[in-house]
Amino acid sequence: MSLIDFSVQLEAADSAMDLARQLGETCLENSKRLRKMLLDEQTAEELEQIEVRTGEVSLQEWEEIVANPSSWRERLGEEAVERIDWARMRQPLDFLGVLRGLCGKALAEQFLIADGQLVLDKGVPVRFAVRPVHEKIDECTTSQVTASRVDLLGELPYSLFPSSADEDVRVVLDFSHMERIDELTWSDQEGLPSIATVHREGSGEIEVNEVDRRRKRFFGVQPKEWDEEAVLELLAAAKEDAEIAVLPELTLPRPGELQKALSEEPDRYPAIVVAGSAHTKDGTAAGAQHEIRSNESRIYLDGKCVAFARKHHVFATKTIGSETFPEPLKEDLTVEQKTVMVLSGRKTRLAVVICADLIDAVIPRLLPAAGVNLLLVPAMTKKIGSFNPPICDIAGYCQGVAAVVNARCGETGKPFLLMLSVPREQPSEQSVAIDGKEATELAIFNPNEPLSVAVRWK
Repeated sequence: MSLIDFSVQLEAADSAMDLARQLGETCLENSKRLRKMLLDEQTAEELEQIEVRTGEVSLQEWEEIVANPSSWRERLGEEAVERIDWARMRQPLDFLGVLRGLCGKALAEQFLIADGQLVLDKGVPVRFAVRPVHEKIDECTTSQVTASRVDLLGELPYSLFPSSADEDVRVVLDFSHMERIDELTWSDQEGLPSIATVHREGSGEIEVNEVDRRRKRFFGVQPKEWDEEAVLELLAAAKEDAEIAVLPELTLPRPGELQKALSEEPDRYPAIVVAGSAHTKDGTAAGAQHEIRSNESRIYLDGKCVAFARKHHVFATKTIGSETFPEPLKEDLTVEQKTVMVLSGRKTRLAVVICADLIDAVIPRLLPAAGVNLLLVPAMTKKIGSFNPPICDIAGYCQGVAAVVNARCGETGKPFLLMLSVPREQPSEQSVAIDGKEATELAIFNPNEPLSVAVRWK
């Protein structure tokens, strides 16, 4: 590779985090070369020296250096500059050393005071959301810190995000509600949060308003019967046992159907409500002439809609309601870029994806890469399919919890009403699918308990 002076990276950056992203992207693209270099003991020692020297620089100082790139030699000091200049001849060793230094102090400060949103692009250092799950769960899965020990960032509690923000699906960490998310999703006394799941009788009975036989598409799925008061009564009952509640996919007539009730009496319902999903149309996509057609789930925090998830992976089926077609029809969703919005605290990263997104070729890889450790999935499916591997990834790679909440698609609730994963190392204790043959309409899932006794029906 041609040598690039560190000042070029500084001049192209608009913040300390953006500088880290640029350095991280270069390191990822040259990871094989870097790993080979680090086999040399002297090289590893020189890298450590750069990390130590640049790791003494605060976030404020780095922001000032980025704002005035020509000052970097003076601001970092003679010894750090000498080390970086030496490592430049073995580039990108110099970039990796500075990146590690940034992560050690400046970005640690950045994540501590984070507010607003961080778009994850290729090379962004993602700090792990850490909570002492092992203190509440015996034989817990491996921590992210341990699992990433041979990563380019070494023992630092970060990983480099592997995907571009320009892809079909991007990930955004939203720190706007950091304190509240942490308060609701981890307790030093109780551990992980209980999750209430709603499975009303008839919730899987639907009607479809739009079927295009020529294009083999369908849209406008709605529940055959919608009883808002009954749903709200179940959510109110859930508040007694859980601060999180999830409804299944396509069980609302409109995405914002519950918004008025939740906002008017937020204390009556769980603090976090994932309000199932609904098909909706809402204007035109940027730069396009067509309307946006979405399968949308809204996430409420203390009665306010703070995020939404839009399904990326279309569902295909031969059977819609009571009608069967000779060839599969596809859910008619438009293909604009989708965003996985992750509600982020220091201890928890909470994400919502919808049903078939869990079997997508891309999304299940992005979730652990973003450090998601609480995954909630509204679903409407008559098959288990490939749901189990991605929810076990959340348990295994992020010491996380996942809950797939299915509509009641038959009298027995088969194939499942709930699919759950918890961070236990024994495979038989890590995930389970629970049908509804003995179920009522409301379940309370306590992930601190063994899966055999973790679910109680109310």
